[in-house]
Amino acid sequence: MKPVTFKRARLPLAIALVTPLAGFSLSISAAESALEEITVTAQKREQNSLDVPITVDTFSSDDIVYTGALTLNEMDAYIPGFDAGDGLTQASLSIRGISSPNISAGGDPSVSTFYDDAYLPSAATTIAFSDMARVEVLKGPQGTLFGRNSAAGTLSLVPRQPSEDFEAFVSTKIGNYGLVRNEGMVNAPVTDSLYVRANLLTNQRDGYIENASGRDSGEQDVVTGRISALWDVSEATDLQLSYDWDQVDNSPRAAVGFSDFALNTEPYSRRVANDLIRGEETRDMYAINAKLFHDFSDTLSVKAVHSYRAFETTNREEEDGTAEPTVYLDTNNRFDNDISYSEVQFNYNTDTLNAVFGANYSSESIRQDTTVTALADSAIRVTTTALVNDPTLQGMIEAGTIAAANAQTAPAVQAGLISQAEADAIASAAAADSLAALASIDHLWAPGDWATFTTLLGQGVLPQDGVYYDAVAQALGTSMLFGPEYAGMTWQESVINEGEFVNYGFYADAEYAFTDRFRLSAGLRYSHDNKEFSWLVPGVDFSRPTVPGTAPIEPLIFRTDDGYVVGDGQLEAEDNWSKVTGRLVGQYDITDQAMVFLSYATGYKSGGFDSLDQSSAANPIKPEEVENIELGLKGDLFDNRARVQLSYFDMTVDNRQRSVETLPPGQTNALPRVINGDQRIDGIEVTFDWLPVDTVRLGLVTTLRDTESEWESFYNARGELQSDRENDSADTAYTLTFNWSPEVSFGSVDLYADYIYAENSAESDPAAISSVMIAGVDTPIPGFGEDTRLLNTRLSWMSDSEQYEVALWGRNLLENEVTGSVGGRTLDVFGTGFLGISAPRTYGLDLRYNF
Repeated sequence: MKPVTFKRARLPLAIALVTPLAGFSLSISAAESALEEITVTAQKREQNSLDVPITVDTFSSDDIVYTGALTLNEMDAYIPGFDAGDGLTQASLSIRGISSPNISAGGDPSVSTFYDDAYLPSAATTIAFSDMARVEVLKGPQGTLFGRNSAAGTLSLVPRQPSEDFEAFVSTKIGNYGLVRNEGMVNAPVTDSLYVRANLLTNQRDGYIENASGRDSGEQDVVTGRISALWDVSEATDLQLSYDWDQVDNSPRAAVGFSDFALNTEPYSRRVANDLIRGEETRDMYAINAKLFHDFSDTLSVKAVHSYRAFETTNREEEDGTAEPTVYLDTNNRFDNDISYSEVQFNYNTDTLNAVFGANYSSESIRQDTTVTALADSAIRVTTTALVNDPTLQGMIEAGTIAAANAQTAPAVQAGLISQAEADAIASAAAADSLAALASIDHLWAPGDWATFTTLLGQGVLPQDGVYYDAVAQALGTSMLFGPEYAGMTWQESVINEGEFVNYGFYADAEYAFTDRFRLSAGLRYSHDNKEFSWLVPGVDFSRPTVPGTAPIEPLIFRTDDGYVVGDGQLEAEDNWSKVTGRLVGQYDITDQAMVFLSYATGYKSGGFDSLDQSSAANPIKPEEVENIELGLKGDLFDNRARVQLSYFDMTVDNRQRSVETLPPGQTNALPRVINGDQRIDGIEVTFDWLPVDTVRLGLVTTLRDTESEWESFYNARGELQSDRENDSADTAYTLTFNWSPEVSFGSVDLYADYIYAENSAESDPAAISSVMIAGVDTPIPGFGEDTRLLNTRLSWMSDSEQYEVALWGRNLLENEVTGSVGGRTLDVFGTGFLGISAPRTYGLDLRYNF
């Protein structure tokens, strides 16, 4: 969720105010006379979350039911300091403000994610919450307890495992906008030692933005499932094998046009005209996972994990937000990934010493195709803009106009009717009129524009066919001028990347109890990454005969003067990075139910290559290195009726990897590039849970964060050289939760509600204001700068036998309408921007039957 603004000087005061409280790990469930214990495996053994000297938040299976969350994207408001963004195939997970560039296949995420103990690449992290036991979010650098290093934090998705008891359920969620989500699960013993668990979830929803020219935005079509088997080989050995799959066919993200070319300038009419060609966001994924557990003795055990995961994704998106062909542009990111992951981990546990040590190895093969598609219509508009602004052409027209004017006024000057100065003024005015006429030309396919242009060049009037265009193109020496017979043809440019990545590491972590109340933990990790990466830029996929006397057509988007190797040549690079990181943690139990910890931890994320910047072959992206000092309090108060987790952190990030939209000199349009910078981030995270009475439960989640950054210099999307320093204090945000479980004479009733608030300062952002000016629209943007105020509720009834459950739910009941800033890759080129809008009010019914 977004954090609260604060000044650095307020930190001691904030700590002093909250210090009387002690830690918390979020879990929303029906109110009880005391808060239930939350079990986590953050330190690779089952523990009460209050005993773990790490800031760890838990999103439980009850949380998933109450909030209706389908993926990580819908749970971030309930975890302080965590943000999952809005993308599915290009998710950018963030912890404490540290996220990863989501466009470059040559880099690693700053937040590592595991599913059933196996590492997930970035595009696979948004797997649907089907039969999920919980999601654990570990804050700060990790690596001495997990099989991959992490700079900002780690997410562990824990699915439910097969068990010896029979259980099964079916459920359905129906709602407006055609929502239908069906889920089923069965867990059954096959023999006395073999158990099988299978689950399936389907989720379909219609779009909530009507598209007059194509697929509605917001459509969802998801099918995900898992089948796993657990075999008790002996009293000391267990073997588990699982297979999961995931198929997604969603509509592309909404591009609500906001420009003179858009269908309208009323975003919340929920009507757009996007002429996107075959727009979609898809993922086809499967994985096989095997785990072996063996106890050598009461104190020593081993776990071995081997996983193979393969998936393909596509993400073709509208970039102009209009149905006007002369400004058309779309982008498509196609990604193919195969990863093999193995880990062996030993655990040694006694009354005074708990130790974890192990090793991991992963091998990953990737291919990424980044394709930009324009139409010949929009390509000629780019050409028009270039010609109109070309000094050489302007000079030709100016000189020709002056020469013609002088020829006309020469007899009058010779006859003494006007002076030479008056003749020069007439010629100058004529030249100014000609240049004004040139500047008014739009895209050279409009008859009036072409007539003006050819007249200015002395080539004649309105042409009848493409030969006139070829004649002018030959006269100007450009191949980028062609007639309207090419209208509707696609102009495509691509960058193709392939990579082979190997990662391995060794880690050890030990906790020793010096007394009943004081424990000290220390851990070390060695990580090594090797990456082979390549770039191929095939050129332009657009067919037209070459005009005699002109060069062949060259790329408009991936320009050769940007250093790209165009044609059959492939650029290859290889590099490797290694790092030793670790942690040291002191933990003291203030009472039997409250503790304080102080930790120092370092983290690392390997360097890599920028998939859209070939210069990174010679100058790879630098590895991210993190140091984090953290003071934490957690525990239960008032006879287990209140629980708090408080953390203060001070994090330094060297060579933070950041994606920026940049338009350097010589480049036609802005493209994403990865740059490095240094940051210092400090803040407070607070979660609080309280039972004021036995039937009511209240919760609060909030965070405060302050960031200082120093970035490499870069050109922004408008071609302006940016300074390399910035300070940022995030806006106020919090989430309140409420559970009421009144006593009733039949069954049980539970009322859940949450209120999510996030301050929005976008209306004071100069970049956002200037983007509206570029779009050329004087109308204020409805919902722009509005704060987020979401009220969500769920009222459920369950029978005494706990077999039947019925629930009514509603999301965004206040109909909060929040609009983002105007953006898009064609904003600066064509003035065609688009924006995103918040989801509408939704409501529906849940039905569940437990066998």
